[in-house]
Amino acid sequence: MFLNSTDHNRAFPRRKIMKKTVAALASALLVSTAFAQTAAPTEAGKAQLKANSEKSEAQATANKKKAEAQSDADKAQASANEDKASAQADADKKAAKMQKAMTPGEASDARADAARAQSKADKKKHDAQAKADRKEHDAANDANVAQAKADRDKVEAQNDANKKAADQRVDAAKKQ
Repeated sequence: MFLNSTDHNRAFPRRKIMKKTVAALASALLVSTAFAQTAAPTEAGKAQLKANSEKSEAQATANKKKAEAQSDADKAQASANEDKASAQADADKKAAKMQKAMTPGEASDARADAARAQSKADKKKHDAQAKADRKEHDAANDANVAQAKADRDKVEAQNDANKKAADQRVDAAKKQ
């Protein structure tokens, strides 16, 4: 009947116009729908970006505080190690005097001094280690508190973003 599509379109011009009209309307509808869909997530997207930024900032702050707490604990342990070494060195000096004693009386006095020095050194070592352990415990608590605050801030930031996104969806639904 018809050899090519142009003959067909000449024979049915209304159909051609109708197809173009439907295509134009569909295209316009698609563009407006896409615009409406992209307009809503833009605000929600901004809120999510802000929430992500706030979450990253909260975690960075927590990480910084944890690092500071660990640094304090490390310094306390290093100081304790120095104190323990110094105390032991003093005790060792007293013990060396005992070996150099010439008379039994000097030896007895030196042994007593060495025993007192070792006892004193042991107490200093114990106290220094206890102080370092307290610092480590405090550092762990500080780190836990910092992480808990960061987690709370992250949840609050995400909740804000979710609320803004929900508000946007409500506004978009009202406009339809």
